Amino acid sequence: MSPYKAIVLGAGYRGRAYADYAQAHPEELEIVGVADPIQADTIPAPQTWTDWRDCLEARPEADLAIVTLPDALHHEPALMALRAGYHLILEKPISPTADECREVIAEAVTRQRLVMVGHILRHTRVYAHIKAILDSGELGEVVSISHQESMGYWKAAHSYCRGSWACAEKSSPIILAKCSHDFDLFAWWLDKPCQKVSSFGSIAHFRREKMPPGAAERCIDCPKHIAEKCVWNAITQYVEHDELRYLFADPSREAMMELVRTSPYGRCVYACDNDVPDHQAVMMSFEGGALVTHMMTGFTAENIRTTRIACTRGELRCDGTHLTVCRFDGAPLETDAPPRYCVANGSRHDGGDFNLVAETLRLIRDGSPEEIRKTTEQALQSHLICFAAEQSRLSGGLPVTL
Repeated sequence: MSPYKAIVLGAGYRGRAYADYAQAHPEELEIVGVADPIQADTIPAPQTWTDWRDCLEARPEADLAIVTLPDALHHEPALMALRAGYHLILEKPISPTADECREVIAEAVTRQRLVMVGHILRHTRVYAHIKAILDSGELGEVVSISHQESMGYWKAAHSYCRGSWACAEKSSPIILAKCSHDFDLFAWWLDKPCQKVSSFGSIAHFRREKMPPGAAERCIDCPKHIAEKCVWNAITQYVEHDELRYLFADPSREAMMELVRTSPYGRCVYACDNDVPDHQAVMMSFEGGALVTHMMTGFTAENIRTTRIACTRGELRCDGTHLTVCRFDGAPLETDAPPRYCVANGSRHDGGDFNLVAETLRLIRDGSPEEIRKTTEQALQSHLICFAAEQSRLSGGLPVTL
């Protein structure tokens, strides 16, 4: 069987993450074209374009379009790709607006095309295991979910102060850009509609008035006595440490120093144009009575998600890697994780990046029209919850009914 063919629109970190599947599994997937204005050559392909429009207008022979452009550029290429007959891997969010999200999903359903949104967490072993346990009924019905997304102080500064998601108008609200993964898990686990949402959040720390006296606008110009004590120092975060280097095509020390000298990533975290919250809480009520609380914070030592799920006959606790299950009757757990997610594949997010691509190819190959439609439509609910949460936050926490 010949491999499926794909084009990649956007050769940034997420585009490379999905395209790497073709390098690992050339018998399953072939990248035949890449569109990116700067770094199209970072993904091996026989054809490249600097503009995604030129690529789609050329209609390269392919089965799948991988859309990993900036958030604000998802809507138009997604529609154009669907109308050209391609299935989609579409990096989250579908779009920064609810109406555009609905339009993309409706177009896909009308054309019977798959839209696999980049909610990679549901394609990891531990979260898929939680889904299997809840579906089995071993622990009874879900009563509540308590979930914290600990962003990690360095990631908060990188993405949501200095980076591409610092301003909601230029990208999307942080609750959508960062947390739609989590809301996708809640909607998937419960498999019931969310009915009401309330949210609070603000910028607690990353504001100009918190800037130390005498600090410079750029870290490289900051006085030594201030820079040495600043945990947000860009030289420390990008040059001396390597937690963030994987996000860049050239992770060398020299490239990181140039980044600090000339790019937005070298700015003082207190002197950026950021307007998204650095902490936000959301409460959700789902059909059937289950309550979900979600806390997103940028002030943690770890980049980790922690979850507790209370059920009528047991409890689950998860730190994103390890899962602990307690049945109130003391009996051992009977439900295993899905076998297809138990084999390490070398991709990030505990294998979720490659597992998502593999599931996409499986659905294109073997999925029924009903399964493709359900997968496509499921992603919309998590987005609508995010939009409701942001509406509530901006109104001072007033509940929003979906």
